[in-house]
Amino acid sequence: MEHKLKAVIDTNLFVSGLFSKDTVSSRLQDHWINLDFILVTSIDIIKEVNRVMHYPRIQQRFNPDPENIKRFFKLIFRKALITKDHYKTDRITNDPTDNKFLACALEGKADYILSRDPHLRNLKHYQGIQIIDATAFVNKIK
Repeated sequence: MEHKLKAVIDTNLFVSGLFSKDTVSSRLQDHWINLDFILVTSIDIIKEVNRVMHYPRIQQRFNPDPENIKRFFKLIFRKALITKDHYKTDRITNDPTDNKFLACALEGKADYILSRDPHLRNLKHYQGIQIIDATAFVNKIK
């Protein structure tokens, strides 16, 4: 049986994948929906994504349909591996909120963390988990 890659996606990529068309973020989302890889996420990450989607600047710029947001979260709960936030780490000190992505990846035994965030990207690896940008990951799963 072939090992399906597991990846944690940071909040920025999640949100931009929802609201942009024909971008690497939207292609990443399509690959996840098509089960080309397993999305690993956590309750903390889901809460952050929800919070960001309701920021006034996001609401004004994209005017998201509340029904589409609801469907998106239902899809996450149906198709993603959701960790229980049992792991904690303090590896990133410049922006401690980014540690939730490392902890989720460890707990969910992810192969990759996908991010544009320099606090994460500068690590490159964390306990055997590669930290790369979405373009590199999409090229790997093609």
